[in-house]
Amino acid sequence: MQRFSSVHAPVLVALMALAGSVQAAPICDRVEEDWEVVIGVPDPTGGGPQIATGMSPVSDDSTPSFVFNLNYRDFPSFAVGGMQVQIWQDELMLSSDNGKGTAQCITSGEKITWTQTMSLSSGTVSLAIDSGKSTTWGKFGQGNQLSVNGNFSTNLTSFAGYSPETSVANSGVPWQRNCVTSMKLVGVRYYKGGKIIASATDSTVRTINLSN
Repeated sequence: MQRFSSVHAPVLVALMALAGSVQAAPICDRVEEDWEVVIGVPDPTGGGPQIATGMSPVSDDSTPSFVFNLNYRDFPSFAVGGMQVQIWQDELMLSSDNGKGTAQCITSGEKITWTQTMSLSSGTVSLAIDSGKSTTWGKFGQGNQLSVNGNFSTNLTSFAGYSPETSVANSGVPWQRNCVTSMKLVGVRYYKGGKIIASATDSTVRTINLSN
C-alpha cells in the first residue's frame, strides 16, 4: 500500500502548481467553500477512491496551501480510510495533522458533503473542515467529531488573491477516480469582520473533471 503514497505526492504537488484563471475575490478575511462528492462503487480492497482538495489564499504558489485528503492519510505513513489536512509550500510538505478517523468508504452511491473554511487572523491563515456529512464517517468537522484543521503564518492582510478556480484546478481524485461519480465545488461565501459579504456570495457549481 505504500506505493499509493509515492504516487499521490507528485500528483498533488503538480496540482498545487497550477494556477486557475483568476476570479478576483473581495477584500475578506474568511472564505467558505461547500463541497460535494458522490461515490459510485468504492474499492475498499484497492484503497479507493482517494479524494483530495486544495485551497490557497492566493492563485499562485507564493504562499503555502492546504490539501485535504479524504478516505486516506499518507503522512507519516500511508493508511486507507479517514481524513487528513496537510500544508504544502511548492514541493515541500510543511506540516500535517495526525489524521482523523479510520473508517473507509464501502457504500455505493454515498454522498459526502462538507465545508472548507479558510480564515485569516493576526498573521495566521487557518483551515477547518466543517459541517461534514457522510455515511462512512457520519458527521465530521462538527464540534469534537473528527475535527480536522491546520494553519500557517502569513504576511497577507486579506484573501483578495483567492480564487475558487484555483481550488478547482487543485482538487481531484488521485487514485481510482473511476470510483467517483461526481465531485463539485457547489458554492463559495466571503466574510469580513465576522459578517458575510452578501453581494459576493457565489452559487456557481464548479464540477471537477474526473476524466483526465
